[in-house]
Amino acid sequence: MDPFIKLTSKLTNPKIKVEDKLKEVCITTAALIKGADRVSLWRFSEDFESIESLICYDDTNRSYTSGEILSKSEFADYFNGILNKEIINAPHARVHELTRCFNEAYFSPLNIHSLLDFILHRDFNPSGVICCESVGRVTQWSDENIESLKRIARASSMYFTCDT
Repeated sequence: MDPFIKLTSKLTNPKIKVEDKLKEVCITTAALIKGADRVSLWRFSEDFESIESLICYDDTNRSYTSGEILSKSEFADYFNGILNKEIINAPHARVHELTRCFNEAYFSPLNIHSLLDFILHRDFNPSGVICCESVGRVTQWSDENIESLKRIARASSMYFTCDT
């Protein structure tokens, strides 16, 4: 079955718990985006001053975490970039102008080298971010990766709100 159809059918199924829908988005993204070792879904605060991890899937050990909060005051370049551009493609995330702010607190401890993020929308307004991270190596995200991530984000935005 086409992975997008499978994802959409799970997201629209009212019998599936929100947590399982979040997991499905992450697993599908990791399967479709080559180099996405970690996939996470984040929710913006109402004032866009912080972002909270709803789920982070680590494909290397098949584990999930959640609850991390990142503040705009610490990572202003990233916040301004994602909200204005809607996508951040940073194969060399540690030197990219919008993502290097994560080096000390986030990238180095987790050995992250590449990042591909796309905004999630609710009622045409930013509500969160879907994030792909490459661990231990630099990943050059392809046009196909970017289009797949956009498609996943649109499907996720349509059927799932970040109000968990």
